[in-house]
Amino acid sequence: MSKWGFNDGDDPEEWLGYCEANGMDYNEIEFPLVELVRRYLLPKIEQDVTVVEIETCHNPIRALTVDGVDMRGVWKGRAPEPSLTPDQVTIPMVEVARLALELHGRAGAAR
Repeated sequence: MSKWGFNDGDDPEEWLGYCEANGMDYNEIEFPLVELVRRYLLPKIEQDVTVVEIETCHNPIRALTVDGVDMRGVWKGRAPEPSLTPDQVTIPMVEVARLALELHGRAGAAR
């Protein structure tokens, strides 16, 4: 929820390692954070969450509302974060790679 977001804007170490192990250039193929949130996280969250995309590396997709409550105060640390359930979703790295390649226009077999 905060402006620092997912991993403070850095690609996850698991992604970098997966790319290196599978011959993918992670400087060329972007980690698909926004699409992962839209396709995998939002459908699992029990609360009603609306999101907005923002041009920033730290947290390019943010909760705008949770159960109708505006979250912009949370972004700046002026309001408490709501509890979301579940608090995490696990996506196999092969699926992350498949999605990244699809979005990059290189739909191919992720290993």
